[in-house]
Amino acid sequence: MTTAERAYTALAYDTVTGRVLFELDLSAEPEWSSRINDVGGWKITVPLEGGAKTARVREWCVPWRFSVAIVRGRGAPADVVCQAGPIIPYAPAADKPEHTVSGKGFWELLNRRVLHNLAWNPAAARITDASADVYTTDSLPNIARGIVYHATSMTYRPGSALPVDLPTPAAAGTNFRRYYGYEMAMVGQRLQELTQVDGGPDVLFQPYLTVVGGLRYIRHRMLIGDPYLVQPGVPLLFDYRSSLVRLDIAGDGSDQANTAFVKGTGNEAGQLYGYATATALTTAGWPMLDMVDSGHTSASDQSTLDGWATADVALYNSQPEQWQATVLADAEPRLGSYLPGHFADYSVKNHHWLKNGKYSYRILGVSNGPERDKVLHQLQAVRGPEWLRTHRSNAPGHRISW
Repeated sequence: MTTAERAYTALAYDTVTGRVLFELDLSAEPEWSSRINDVGGWKITVPLEGGAKTARVREWCVPWRFSVAIVRGRGAPADVVCQAGPIIPYAPAADKPEHTVSGKGFWELLNRRVLHNLAWNPAAARITDASADVYTTDSLPNIARGIVYHATSMTYRPGSALPVDLPTPAAAGTNFRRYYGYEMAMVGQRLQELTQVDGGPDVLFQPYLTVVGGLRYIRHRMLIGDPYLVQPGVPLLFDYRSSLVRLDIAGDGSDQANTAFVKGTGNEAGQLYGYATATALTTAGWPMLDMVDSGHTSASDQSTLDGWATADVALYNSQPEQWQATVLADAEPRLGSYLPGHFADYSVKNHHWLKNGKYSYRILGVSNGPERDKVLHQLQAVRGPEWLRTHRSNAPGHRISW
């Protein structure tokens, strides 16, 4: 396959400014994945044939200093940027002139900086001082926006700026959060925790190409749901054996639970915890199934802990079945006309497992497929098609519920 035949282009860009520096030679089609409320990633293989090519790779292959964008197309501003973010590991092959480079999405940059007030001055006060705290009473979407604003607009710490576009603030709310500087929690962790509470907003950093002064730049739109990212217009429709090429279904009850305990701060008799339970399944004959969530042990607010417990039950209480759809990238609906977090209808006929009909799903993630003209959808079913059509604006996207 020649370079001109490739479906994707890879661009190396400056992580801090977003300025595109190089269009990269590729030895194979890249791998990429994008997912709501998560990091996502990418992987490329480039040739090392000749001293000049190797020198060029050495120039841009610098972890964190530079990033890579995976673009479907030739790198024009109108092309879809599938994933973009910092270079992290790399490895030249031992037995052939090839070099593998991998990285993560924009969210990974937030996983590498401590959340504190943007006005905190490390030369004037310790991070244990109240001036390092971030606290607010607002809607959950606005709190998510504020977390990223503090992380990318620091007054006294150079290098905090990143090429991210924050949305216009949403309507105000009454949710209270105080993030203490002395906890030294990462921004990405706090942002993900916010998405996991009951009613927490979806968050997606959508990369895109733009041109300023004749130069190409990669930027990232911060998209925040309220609580879900819902696309305008009519629902997307993928037809089985047409734009919908294949459906893979797998069931696994390993994580199923109908009661959740969420550990907060403290220990022994002083242990804070959140608690939530659902009785619909046990009433119908299921056994009691508990889970303990130990991912929030620095939390001390009872309502927040209970919110995480409620969200855990909503996520793990339903039938544990995962769906993956293989769809054509360039058939309608085309890649780029939808994003992770959007809802779609999948029309199924003559499937060996499913009944004929239209199934409504939330697209949790999108990634490259096994062939250049295909992409994969990681799906999350939502209570059935008729319910979704009447509740699309506020449909809960928690696994499968028949």
